[in-house]
Amino acid sequence: MAKPNLARLGTLVLAAVVAIATPATITYAQEDNTIIFLAGPSSDPFWGAVQQGFDTATKELGVKTQWSAPQDFNDIVPIYTKMFEAAIARKPAAIVVGNFFPEPTEPLIKQAVADGIPVLVYNSGRTTWKDLGAIGFIGEDPWLMGNAGGKIAVKQGVKNGLCINQIAANPVLEMRCKGYIDAVTEAGGKAKLVTLPSEDIGNSQKVQAAVSAMLMADQTIDGVITLGAAVAVDALESVKQVRDTGRKVDLGTIDLGQVVLEAVRDGQMSYAIDQQPFLQGYLGVLMAHQFVNYRLAPATEINSGPFVIDQSNAAAVLAVGEKFPGSRGAN
Repeated sequence: MAKPNLARLGTLVLAAVVAIATPATITYAQEDNTIIFLAGPSSDPFWGAVQQGFDTATKELGVKTQWSAPQDFNDIVPIYTKMFEAAIARKPAAIVVGNFFPEPTEPLIKQAVADGIPVLVYNSGRTTWKDLGAIGFIGEDPWLMGNAGGKIAVKQGVKNGLCINQIAANPVLEMRCKGYIDAVTEAGGKAKLVTLPSEDIGNSQKVQAAVSAMLMADQTIDGVITLGAAVAVDALESVKQVRDTGRKVDLGTIDLGQVVLEAVRDGQMSYAIDQQPFLQGYLGVLMAHQFVNYRLAPATEINSGPFVIDQSNAAAVLAVGEKFPGSRGAN
C-alpha cells in the first residue's frame, strides 16, 4: 500500500474545517511571493523546534519562505521591530509574526494589513489577532499552560511557589505565571512572579546565581516554575544545591529541551508543559500558504498547548526527539 502524502493530507484536512475570512474591502497585491516567518532568538532551543516545523512545512508544501530571527535576547524589542518593518517593506505574500511585544508590534500588524499583506499571528497574541485584522492565530493558551503546571505543583505539595519570568515585556509570560499562581493560591498556598533581566538569559552563571539568591532569601519556597527550557536547565542546578541540604523544592517548566525531558524522565523535574512549537512552525507556514492560494483561514484560534509531559510519558517524547532531532527542543 502506498504511503499517504502527509503534507497534502494535512492541507485537505485543514481546508475542510476553515472558513473564508477575507474582508471584501481588502485587496492583496504582493510584490514578493515569499512567506516571511519572524521568529525568536536562535540561541533558545524552543525556536529550534519552531524552525524544524517551519523547515518541514516549507519542504513538504514546496513554498518559498524566509526565516528571520535575532541571534539572542539583547535589545530584542527594537531588533524584532526592525525585522517586522523590513518584512513589510518587501510586500511579501504573507507574514507570520508573534505578537510578543504588543506596543511596537500591533501598529505594525495593522500597517501590514492596511498595505494588503496577509498576517498570521502565532505563539503570542491569542486574544487580539482578530481585532488587528490578522487571518488567524496558532499557539498556546498561556493561562492554561501555567495553570496546568500549578495543578501538578499542588499535587507535589507546593505551598509557596515562585514563577520565574525571563522576558518582562511579554504579556503572554505574565499570563503563564498568573495561571500557575491561581492554581497554587486556589489550593490554599501562595505564589508570586519574579522577573529576570532578559539580557542575562543565556548566561548560566547569572541565572543560577539569581535563582539561588531567591531560594535563599525565602526558605519557605518549595516550588519553582520557569517559562523556558534554557532557564529551566539553569534553575535545576540551583534547585539541586538546595535539595542537597535536605530541603524539598519542586521544579517544573513550560517549554521543552533535551535536558529538560531527561530531567523529567529521571524525576529531577516534576513536569514540562509543551506548547508544541514544531506545530506552530508547521501550521504557521501551512495556514499562510492556504490563505495566499485559496483565501482560506481558520474561523477561530488554534490551540497548540498545553500538552503535559511528566515521568509517565517523557521517555516517549524523548524517543520522538531522537528520531526527529530538534522537533521537541534542542538544548
